[in-house]
Amino acid sequence: MLTVKNLSKSYGRKKVLHSIDLEFDNHVYGLLGANGAGKTTLIRCMTGLYEPQQGEILYHSQPIKKSPAFLHDLGYLPQAFGMFQELTLYEMMEYICCLKKIDKSQCNNEIEHALSSVNLEDKIHERIKTLSGGMVRRAGIAQAILGFSKVIFLDEPTAGLDPGERARFKNTINTIKNDRMILISTHIVEDVDACCQNVIVIEEGRVLFQGTCEQLKQAATQKVYQIKAEDSDNIIGEKFILKVSEVEGEIYHRVLAQGKQNYPYEKNPTLEDGYMCLVKGIA
Repeated sequence: MLTVKNLSKSYGRKKVLHSIDLEFDNHVYGLLGANGAGKTTLIRCMTGLYEPQQGEILYHSQPIKKSPAFLHDLGYLPQAFGMFQELTLYEMMEYICCLKKIDKSQCNNEIEHALSSVNLEDKIHERIKTLSGGMVRRAGIAQAILGFSKVIFLDEPTAGLDPGERARFKNTINTIKNDRMILISTHIVEDVDACCQNVIVIEEGRVLFQGTCEQLKQAATQKVYQIKAEDSDNIIGEKFILKVSEVEGEIYHRVLAQGKQNYPYEKNPTLEDGYMCLVKGIA
Protein backbone atom coordinates (compact mmCIF):
# COMPACT_ATOMS: atom_id res chain seq x y z
CA MET A 1 0.00 0.00 0.00
CA LEU A 2 2.57 2.59 1.16
CA THR A 3 6.28 2.27 0.40
CA VAL A 4 9.21 4.38 1.57
CA LYS A 5 12.26 3.98 -0.65
CA ASN A 6 15.78 5.15 0.22
CA LEU A 7 14.46 8.24 2.04
CA SER A 8 16.93 10.82 3.36
CA LYS A 9 16.26 14.26 4.81
CA SER A 10 18.60 17.01 6.00
CA TYR A 11 18.25 20.38 7.65
CA GLY A 12 21.18 22.37 6.29
CA ARG A 13 24.26 20.28 6.99
CA LYS A 14 22.53 18.12 9.59
CA LYS A 15 21.25 14.83 8.19
CA VAL A 16 18.13 13.77 10.10
CA LEU A 17 17.00 10.69 8.13
CA HIS A 18 19.42 8.19 6.59
CA SER A 19 18.35 6.06 3.58
CA ILE A 20 15.13 4.69 5.10
CA ASP A 21 13.24 1.82 3.47
CA LEU A 22 9.83 0.79 4.85
CA GLU A 23 6.73 -1.13 3.73
CA PHE A 24 3.21 -0.58 5.11
CA ASP A 25 -0.08 -2.41 4.66
CA ASN A 26 -3.46 -2.38 6.43
CA HIS A 27 -2.18 -2.80 9.97
CA VAL A 28 -1.48 -0.67 13.04
CA TYR A 29 2.21 0.25 13.27
CA GLY A 30 4.09 1.78 16.15
CA LEU A 31 6.94 4.15 15.27
CA LEU A 32 9.07 3.94 18.38
CA GLY A 33 12.07 6.06 19.26
CA ALA A 34 13.49 8.58 21.70
CA ASN A 35 12.72 12.29 21.41
CA GLY A 36 14.82 13.63 18.55
CA ALA A 37 15.18 10.26 16.82
CA GLY A 38 13.56 11.57 13.62
CA LYS A 39 10.00 10.28 14.03
CA THR A 40 8.20 13.56 13.30
CA THR A 41 10.45 14.37 10.35
CA LEU A 42 9.74 10.93 8.87
CA ILE A 43 5.99 11.38 9.26
CA ARG A 44 6.08 14.86 7.72
CA CYS A 45 7.94 13.43 4.73
CA MET A 46 5.40 10.61 4.46
CA THR A 47 2.48 13.03 4.48
CA GLY A 48 4.12 15.21 1.81
CA LEU A 49 4.68 18.19 4.12
CA TYR A 50 8.48 17.90 3.78
CA GLU A 51 10.40 17.34 0.58
CA PRO A 52 13.17 14.76 1.08
CA GLN A 53 16.64 15.27 -0.40
CA GLN A 54 16.68 11.67 -1.57
CA GLY A 55 14.24 8.83 -2.14
CA GLU A 56 10.49 8.65 -2.65
CA ILE A 57 7.20 7.67 -1.02
CA LEU A 58 4.78 5.61 -3.09
CA TYR A 59 1.08 4.97 -2.55
CA HIS A 60 -0.12 1.97 -4.52
CA SER A 61 3.10 2.29 -6.59
CA GLN A 62 2.47 5.96 -7.42
CA PRO A 63 4.45 8.89 -5.94
CA ILE A 64 2.30 10.57 -3.28
CA LYS A 65 2.78 14.01 -4.87
CA LYS A 66 1.10 12.69 -8.04
CA SER A 67 -1.57 10.61 -6.30
CA PRO A 68 -5.03 12.18 -5.82
CA ALA A 69 -6.02 8.95 -4.04
CA PHE A 70 -3.36 9.52 -1.38
CA LEU A 71 -4.60 13.01 -0.53
CA HIS A 72 -8.18 11.71 -0.42
CA ASP A 73 -7.26 8.78 1.85
CA LEU A 74 -4.90 10.69 4.18
CA GLY A 75 -5.68 11.49 7.81
CA TYR A 76 -3.10 13.25 10.02
CA LEU A 77 -2.87 14.25 13.67
CA PRO A 78 0.26 16.42 14.08
CA GLN A 79 2.23 16.52 17.29
CA ALA A 80 1.13 20.11 17.97
CA PHE A 81 -2.60 20.13 17.26
CA GLY A 82 -5.02 22.96 17.98
CA MET A 83 -8.55 24.06 17.11
CA PHE A 84 -10.40 27.36 16.86
CA GLN A 85 -11.44 27.98 20.45
CA GLU A 86 -14.70 29.84 19.76
CA LEU A 87 -16.13 27.21 17.43
CA THR A 88 -18.23 24.30 18.62
CA LEU A 89 -16.84 20.83 18.08
CA TYR A 90 -19.40 20.27 15.31
CA GLU A 91 -18.43 23.53 13.58
CA MET A 92 -14.75 22.58 13.79
CA MET A 93 -15.48 19.21 12.23
CA GLU A 94 -17.49 20.96 9.48
CA TYR A 95 -14.44 23.10 8.77
CA ILE A 96 -12.24 19.99 8.48
CA CYS A 97 -14.82 18.40 6.17
CA CYS A 98 -14.51 21.45 3.93
CA LEU A 99 -10.70 21.17 3.88
CA LYS A 100 -11.00 17.48 3.02
CA LYS A 101 -13.55 18.29 0.29
CA ILE A 102 -16.10 15.88 1.75
CA ASP A 103 -19.48 16.23 0.03
CA LYS A 104 -21.80 18.49 2.05
CA SER A 105 -24.57 15.90 1.95
CA GLN A 106 -22.27 13.44 3.75
CA CYS A 107 -20.76 15.80 6.33
CA ASN A 108 -23.29 15.28 9.10
CA ASN A 109 -23.04 11.49 8.98
CA GLU A 110 -19.24 11.61 8.73
CA ILE A 111 -18.96 13.95 11.74
CA GLU A 112 -21.30 11.87 13.88
CA HIS A 113 -19.47 8.66 12.97
CA ALA A 114 -16.02 10.13 13.68
CA LEU A 115 -17.02 11.65 17.03
CA SER A 116 -18.78 8.44 18.03
CA SER A 117 -15.57 6.50 17.26
CA VAL A 118 -13.68 8.59 19.82
CA ASN A 119 -16.54 8.72 22.33
CA LEU A 120 -17.18 12.46 21.94
CA GLU A 121 -20.71 12.46 20.52
CA ASP A 122 -22.04 14.01 23.74
CA LYS A 123 -19.72 17.03 23.25
CA ILE A 124 -20.75 17.75 19.69
CA HIS A 125 -22.26 21.19 20.45
CA GLU A 126 -19.69 22.23 23.11
CA ARG A 127 -17.24 25.00 22.33
CA ILE A 128 -13.63 23.89 21.83
CA LYS A 129 -12.44 26.10 24.70
CA THR A 130 -14.54 24.10 27.17
CA LEU A 131 -12.97 20.74 26.24
CA SER A 132 -10.17 19.14 28.26
CA GLY A 133 -6.76 18.50 26.72
CA GLY A 134 -7.60 14.82 26.39
CA MET A 135 -10.84 15.60 24.60
CA VAL A 136 -9.01 17.86 22.14
CA ARG A 137 -6.56 15.04 21.37
CA ARG A 138 -9.49 12.68 20.78
CA ALA A 139 -11.09 15.33 18.58
CA GLY A 140 -7.78 15.41 16.71
CA ILE A 141 -8.12 11.69 16.04
CA ALA A 142 -11.72 12.26 14.93
CA GLN A 143 -10.68 14.85 12.34
CA ALA A 144 -7.97 12.47 11.12
CA ILE A 145 -10.49 9.71 10.38
CA LEU A 146 -13.17 11.96 8.83
CA GLY A 147 -14.13 10.65 5.40
CA PHE A 148 -12.99 7.15 6.34
CA SER A 149 -9.32 7.97 5.89
CA LYS A 150 -7.45 4.81 4.91
CA VAL A 151 -3.95 6.06 5.78
CA ILE A 152 -3.70 7.65 9.23
CA PHE A 153 -0.63 9.19 10.85
CA LEU A 154 -0.84 10.00 14.57
CA ASP A 155 2.18 11.88 15.94
CA GLU A 156 2.55 11.53 19.75
CA PRO A 157 -1.24 11.14 20.17
CA THR A 158 -1.07 10.36 23.91
CA ALA A 159 1.30 13.20 24.87
CA GLY A 160 -0.04 14.95 27.96
CA LEU A 161 -2.93 12.53 28.49
CA ASP A 162 -3.75 11.09 31.90
CA PRO A 163 -4.00 7.29 32.32
CA GLY A 164 -7.76 7.30 31.76
CA GLU A 165 -7.45 9.26 28.51
CA ARG A 166 -4.64 6.96 27.33
CA ALA A 167 -6.88 3.95 27.95
CA ARG A 168 -9.64 5.61 25.90
CA PHE A 169 -7.15 6.25 23.09
CA LYS A 170 -6.20 2.56 22.97
CA ASN A 171 -9.86 1.59 22.83
CA THR A 172 -10.40 4.08 20.01
CA ILE A 173 -7.57 2.58 17.92
CA ASN A 174 -8.98 -0.90 18.40
CA THR A 175 -12.38 0.41 17.26
CA ILE A 176 -11.20 2.10 14.04
CA LYS A 177 -8.28 -0.09 12.93
CA ASN A 178 -10.07 -2.38 10.45
CA ASP A 179 -9.10 -1.86 6.78
CA ARG A 180 -6.80 1.03 7.62
CA MET A 181 -3.08 1.65 7.75
CA ILE A 182 -2.41 3.48 11.03
CA LEU A 183 1.03 4.71 12.08
CA ILE A 184 1.38 5.82 15.70
CA SER A 185 4.56 7.75 16.50
CA THR A 186 5.50 7.67 20.17
CA HIS A 187 8.27 7.20 22.70
CA ILE A 188 5.88 5.39 25.08
CA VAL A 189 6.50 1.65 24.69
CA GLU A 190 3.30 0.66 26.55
CA ASP A 191 1.14 2.43 23.95
CA VAL A 192 2.74 0.45 21.12
CA ASP A 193 2.36 -2.82 23.01
CA ALA A 194 -1.34 -2.12 23.63
CA CYS A 195 -2.32 -0.86 20.16
CA CYS A 196 0.01 -2.16 17.49
CA GLN A 197 0.66 -5.44 15.70
CA ASN A 198 3.89 -4.15 14.16
CA VAL A 199 6.66 -1.87 15.32
CA ILE A 200 9.40 0.21 13.72
CA VAL A 201 12.30 1.36 15.89
CA ILE A 202 14.15 4.47 14.75
CA GLU A 203 17.33 5.80 16.34
CA GLU A 204 19.25 8.89 15.16
CA GLY A 205 17.40 8.84 11.85
CA ARG A 206 18.09 5.18 11.07
CA VAL A 207 15.69 2.24 11.20
CA LEU A 208 17.03 -0.32 13.67
CA PHE A 209 14.09 -2.71 13.45
CA GLN A 210 10.89 -3.39 11.55
CA GLY A 211 8.76 -6.40 12.44
CA THR A 212 6.07 -7.63 14.78
CA CYS A 213 5.89 -6.71 18.45
CA GLU A 214 6.48 -10.37 19.30
CA GLN A 215 9.68 -10.41 17.25
CA LEU A 216 10.97 -7.34 19.10
CA LYS A 217 10.22 -9.00 22.43
CA GLN A 218 12.28 -11.99 21.34
CA ALA A 219 15.30 -9.72 20.92
CA ALA A 220 15.51 -9.80 24.73
CA THR A 221 15.26 -13.59 25.06
CA GLN A 222 17.63 -14.84 27.80
CA LYS A 223 18.94 -11.30 28.34
CA VAL A 224 16.60 -10.08 31.12
CA TYR A 225 17.28 -10.73 34.81
CA GLN A 226 15.30 -9.66 37.88
CA ILE A 227 17.87 -9.74 40.69
CA LYS A 228 18.56 -8.17 44.06
CA ALA A 229 20.31 -4.81 43.85
CA GLU A 230 23.42 -6.07 45.65
CA ASP A 231 23.87 -8.75 42.99
CA SER A 232 24.00 -6.31 40.06
CA ASP A 233 27.78 -5.96 40.33
CA ASN A 234 28.11 -9.69 39.76
CA ILE A 235 26.66 -9.48 36.24
CA ILE A 236 29.29 -10.49 33.69
CA GLY A 237 29.93 -8.34 30.63
CA GLU A 238 27.93 -5.41 29.28
CA LYS A 239 24.73 -4.62 31.18
CA PHE A 240 22.01 -2.03 31.52
CA ILE A 241 19.77 -1.52 34.57
CA LEU A 242 16.33 -1.00 33.07
CA LYS A 243 14.25 -0.62 36.22
CA VAL A 244 14.56 -0.43 40.00
CA SER A 245 11.69 -1.75 42.10
CA GLU A 246 10.90 -2.77 45.66
CA VAL A 247 9.41 -6.18 46.46
CA GLU A 248 8.54 -7.01 50.07
CA GLY A 249 11.11 -4.57 51.38
CA GLU A 250 13.89 -5.76 49.05
CA ILE A 251 15.30 -3.58 46.23
CA TYR A 252 15.48 -5.38 42.87
CA HIS A 253 17.07 -4.43 39.56
CA ARG A 254 15.71 -5.45 36.18
CA VAL A 255 18.98 -5.93 34.30
CA LEU A 256 19.62 -6.44 30.59
CA ALA A 257 22.85 -8.35 29.98
CA GLN A 258 24.73 -10.17 27.24
CA GLY A 259 25.90 -13.72 27.76
CA LYS A 260 24.65 -16.34 30.18
CA GLN A 261 24.61 -15.23 33.82
CA ASN A 262 24.49 -17.18 37.08
CA TYR A 263 20.90 -16.07 37.68
CA PRO A 264 17.57 -17.27 36.25
CA TYR A 265 16.50 -15.12 33.30
CA GLU A 266 12.98 -13.80 32.75
CA LYS A 267 11.08 -16.26 30.53
CA ASN A 268 8.65 -13.67 29.14
CA PRO A 269 10.52 -10.51 28.07
CA THR A 270 8.42 -7.41 27.46
CA LEU A 271 8.38 -5.09 24.46
CA GLU A 272 10.31 -2.55 26.52
CA ASP A 273 12.97 -5.19 27.24
CA GLY A 274 13.36 -5.89 23.52
CA TYR A 275 13.40 -2.21 22.62
CA MET A 276 16.07 -1.35 25.18
CA CYS A 277 18.21 -4.34 24.21
CA LEU A 278 18.10 -3.04 20.66
CA VAL A 279 18.93 0.62 21.35
CA LYS A 280 21.58 -0.24 23.97
CA GLY A 281 23.28 -2.74 21.68
CA ILE A 282 22.62 -5.71 23.95
CA ALA A 283 21.78 -8.10 21.14
